[in-house]
Amino acid sequence: MNPFYERRSGRLQIGVSDNMNFPAHLHDDVEMLYCMEGEIRVSVMGETRLLQSGECAVIFPERVHSYTTEHTCKALLLIFGSAIAGAYAGSIRKYYPANPFLGKKDIPADAALAFRRLCKKEINTDPGLCGAWIQVVLAYLFPRLTLCEDESPENMDLTYRLVQYIMEHFQEPLTLEELAKKLHVNKYYLSHTFSARLQMSFREYLNRIRLEYAMQLIRTTGKPLTEIWEDAGFESQRSFNRVFRDAAGMTPKEYRSRGM
Repeated sequence: MNPFYERRSGRLQIGVSDNMNFPAHLHDDVEMLYCMEGEIRVSVMGETRLLQSGECAVIFPERVHSYTTEHTCKALLLIFGSAIAGAYAGSIRKYYPANPFLGKKDIPADAALAFRRLCKKEINTDPGLCGAWIQVVLAYLFPRLTLCEDESPENMDLTYRLVQYIMEHFQEPLTLEELAKKLHVNKYYLSHTFSARLQMSFREYLNRIRLEYAMQLIRTTGKPLTEIWEDAGFESQRSFNRVFRDAAGMTPKEYRSRGM
């Protein structure tokens, strides 16, 4: 699973991902990643940690985060609305973890067991059972998180605002100049922010977000490819095919035929 991130309205998404990579993004749900094998580099609001087997990240709503697999990794990924969190929903909406990373020693055996249970198909395909096991995980991990009161929108930094804007408008025609005007910053400073904070150019980042969305549509719908590249915001089928081949090593048609 390498899910696309959006304004999800509390929908539950759960799955095991191999070698996941995803650029900086944010959404209004809780996201938990539990590293099962190998290692994965996780960044949350500028803080980065290389998670290894048995470690996890707990990411609250509206926190910019990204994933990078440099070698190999198998990870359980949970994305769920605060309503599923039960008694913890209020704290999730009001606070965020000062340190979103938990080492293996910080995760009780029963929480690790709950993560493993959530990998099983008979559980992760049943929303009721998933919700129950997620609350078990939260019951064990919440006491180990130091919570800080969430920042108000006027205190959001530039990285947060540009990621938020792109996540909401990537399907529309978008240029660096237009983005700079919307965020009231100099376009050259904005370009530097992409390079320094997101480790890629504006165009690379925008294409990656559009590509992930298109790949999800290919996997989960029967829409024609000509409709998909337009829905994803690409300017032409030629640019879509080029970006797709560079990232996936195959054409969109081959990707669909392999059922990836």
